[in-house]
Amino acid sequence: MAIAMDFGTCNTVFVRWNHATRQAELVDIPKLTRRFPYRLPDRPKELTASVVPTLIHYGEKGSPPLGEQVATDGLVDHQGTFRWLKLDLLKGNDKGKNIHGIKRTPRQAATYFVTDTLTFALGALGGGANEELVITVPVEAEDGYVDWLRRTVESVAGGRRVQVLDEATACILGYQETVKNDDVYAIADFGGGTFDFSIVRVNLGAEGLKKCLIRGRAGEELGGMLVDHWMLERMKAAEKLSDADIREVGTPLLRGIEEAKIKLSRGAPGAEAGWTNDLTGLVISHTFTPGELREVLERHDFFKLVARTVDRALQAADDKYKVKKRDIQRVFLVGGTSLLLGVRELMGSLFPDRPVEFGKPFEAIAAGACRYAGQDFDPTLVHDYAVESWNPELKEFELVTVIEKGTQYPTNGAIKGKYLSAACDQADELKMVVYELTEIVRPGTTLVMGPDGRMMEQQTGTARVERRRPLNPEAEDFLRPNPPCDRDETKRFVVGFGVNENKCLTISVKDTRPGNRSKVRASDGRFIDLPIRNEPLVRL
Repeated sequence: MAIAMDFGTCNTVFVRWNHATRQAELVDIPKLTRRFPYRLPDRPKELTASVVPTLIHYGEKGSPPLGEQVATDGLVDHQGTFRWLKLDLLKGNDKGKNIHGIKRTPRQAATYFVTDTLTFALGALGGGANEELVITVPVEAEDGYVDWLRRTVESVAGGRRVQVLDEATACILGYQETVKNDDVYAIADFGGGTFDFSIVRVNLGAEGLKKCLIRGRAGEELGGMLVDHWMLERMKAAEKLSDADIREVGTPLLRGIEEAKIKLSRGAPGAEAGWTNDLTGLVISHTFTPGELREVLERHDFFKLVARTVDRALQAADDKYKVKKRDIQRVFLVGGTSLLLGVRELMGSLFPDRPVEFGKPFEAIAAGACRYAGQDFDPTLVHDYAVESWNPELKEFELVTVIEKGTQYPTNGAIKGKYLSAACDQADELKMVVYELTEIVRPGTTLVMGPDGRMMEQQTGTARVERRRPLNPEAEDFLRPNPPCDRDETKRFVVGFGVNENKCLTISVKDTRPGNRSKVRASDGRFIDLPIRNEPLVRL
């Protein structure tokens, strides 16, 4: 029985595959699961999804409550509660906060949340050790995040096989019953922190989906949380609130705004969001209307940014695979923010002559991941890998691409070779820093949540930025030549790069000098003898 975990910004979903019914089933975890009600635009009957709110609270003692326990205990707005952990990790934000005299960081909190909720889910199912675990990651997830999540899950897997699947491929599997062989489809994943748009071609076999060929992808930091902050800005202006009025409130007010957004998206004519300070008597309140929410979205170019992201994915598909917009047969919507007011209409306007599927906003990704076991996929990279290299003519460091975006993985070993050379004679340390390069649109907001749960002013504007994230930032002495290396030994060290099945950059290093005792220095201080072959760089 396969078990899938979709670790989300706002909610985490567990699904198991029932071989008897050949269906994916949401997993209920006693006390942790919340029954989330929602309504689809064309269906009058209210539906529910079993989700675990991505929440963890650190108290003075005892095991931290998780998920719905945090809400039941009235601790969602407490300073000791962590929310939006996934977004923090994807952004590389690990700023801690002092809770009862102990510093807690988002990575520590996320690790505890993942390991404990997964342990409880496995316990609720009562399965054996042969189950396969499949975890999903965003399209734009970088190596550090993927490696952290995989290793965290492996720590409690109990010998089970752990596989990683991107959320776009998982989504197409979740809607597998509606796809046809060799057709092209689009997946729009609207999450709490990000928006991902993917174009795929499916290859069906006798037992179902055999291959999922990624033909174009684009993703942005554009999700439900950002909309909440925009609505908060609107409330501040409409009610003439001061910075001091807003600064001390933080999470409680944002949570009220999120609930108002959900109500409006479900068809309510109006929704109030507010907060009262019982000590000072300050009352903050504002009633939002559907028209006002739409105006907020339009003012911040939400719909335009979504359309531009779609265009980038379409352009990538056309440039590399000659897949055109007209080739797309169906569009699948997934993620809680896909229920946001105006989203379905927007996707319908972008693809006016194609069906837009939206019936599985919460479970499609995790349900599709359950179907992944033993199947074959050809995913592609959506970012470049580059090495910092010294240019002797310019007399400065520059980034040289070693693996380009669009490359299919796993690469089954090194696909790009490079020679590492010394800058001076008798060098006993050689530097090598590798970067992931992505280009994203980062929409602006003037109010952000600080690490202590309070609101902070931040003047930003919508901008396209290149994000460079080093995979091995402490790489000043990555390679230890023994004997030392001279400048004329330009081909002594051969370095090869590849990408493994978990979308992690791998490195192979060989010292061609006979009788050498050279080593590489890992990030934890260990020294590893050369040669090394296909080692994940983030683990060195």
